[in-house]
Amino acid sequence: MPGLIQGLEIARRAMMAQQSALNVTGSNIANVNTPGYSRETAVLQATPPEDTGQGYIGTGVNMTGVQRARDNFIDTQIRQEMGLAGQWQARSDALSQVETVVSEPSNQGLSQLMDQFFSAWQDLSNSPNDAGAHAAVVSAGQSLAQGFNTLDANLQQISDATGTQISGTVTQVNQMLQQVATLNGQITAQEAGGQQAPQLRDQRDQLLDQLASLAGATHTIRPDGSVFVRIGGRKVVDGPEAQLLQAGVTMASGQEKMQVTFASDGVPLDDTTSGNLGGLLLAHNQDIPGFRSQLDQLASTVASSVNRLQQAGPSHLAFFTGATARDLSVASDVAADPTQVNASTTGDSGDNDIALAVGALGTAKLMNRGTATLSGAYTSQVSTLGSLAQQASQTTDNQAAAVSSLQARRQEVIGVNLNDELTSMITTQQAYQAAARVFSTVNSMLDTLLKA
Repeated sequence: MPGLIQGLEIARRAMMAQQSALNVTGSNIANVNTPGYSRETAVLQATPPEDTGQGYIGTGVNMTGVQRARDNFIDTQIRQEMGLAGQWQARSDALSQVETVVSEPSNQGLSQLMDQFFSAWQDLSNSPNDAGAHAAVVSAGQSLAQGFNTLDANLQQISDATGTQISGTVTQVNQMLQQVATLNGQITAQEAGGQQAPQLRDQRDQLLDQLASLAGATHTIRPDGSVFVRIGGRKVVDGPEAQLLQAGVTMASGQEKMQVTFASDGVPLDDTTSGNLGGLLLAHNQDIPGFRSQLDQLASTVASSVNRLQQAGPSHLAFFTGATARDLSVASDVAADPTQVNASTTGDSGDNDIALAVGALGTAKLMNRGTATLSGAYTSQVSTLGSLAQQASQTTDNQAAAVSSLQARRQEVIGVNLNDELTSMITTQQAYQAAARVFSTVNSMLDTLLKA
């Protein structure tokens, strides 16, 4: 009698285990197109054998858990590459916008406006008494000043938009850090009994991917199933606790800069932070201000060089006011009365020494410690910008390719293969049918015994 009862129990356990395994297979098939889903495998384990006196006999099988298909080494690699990809993508986008507003070479670019301005002075030197030539100088000066103003205003808009992106990214990062901390608590609670929580781990892995792309976050998995997350080398998630970031404006060398700090103590985030956040900070605090600073230097040199010569004439008026690209303009007195433009130091009819000297500024080496002309220096600045933008674009493409390659490797590990699942489903079905046959056979034998 005990032997037959034991047979029924073995068959029952087998049927229950295969039924649960079939449910796992069904879940895999159902989630074949679910983003971030990791293929699951039913963990089957033989139950402890029983000593019958004639030897140890197996007592069947149980499903002891569900195992997620995951490779932590690939996850770490892909998140490192995603951090760099995010950084260069954000920087490339910002530099591309700067290139668009600079719009060089073109007929309406700043280089062309400078050439037209100095050409107008050369025309004035040919006709120093011509009122139309004086008016043309003023008009060309206004166009040049407006070109500086517009370019600087456009760069300011890009800078402001980048600052807004930084604040928005910090908000996103904070939300995700809190979600990871919450999932840490839920995972450790569910896995306290020794079982994995695959669905919660999938959710957390997706968040870790996004945090790597947004802020270059790195992580370490702890024995209790929780993750320890760092950004910029500093802890931001530890178990169920999250340390948040904050974005603000600070002054550095007389310029406004965006700064991301830890909300708990105000310590700035490491400048080497990768991800979108790191790229945006580089663009906002380094790339755009660097180009604007060079633009200001160019505007200042144009204004001071022209004013020095113009003020030597009878009107003694400065031609330009302002000393930066933002505030450069033709002096109001000169704009209102073009005859105040000095063609010569004497003011005598036919004299043109000032007009000649100002016209010659277009080819004079006034920039970069006397090694470059105004147009040459600006062309070099634009070329440097273009090279940096090209480098950022190429690096972005390279990083995207690296991420794509690693994602393909990851998908080979975690992805659901329908052919494999269908095979598993068939073998599970056969095992279930065989266990049911054992149950039926043992039950028939038991009936025979009872009727004897």
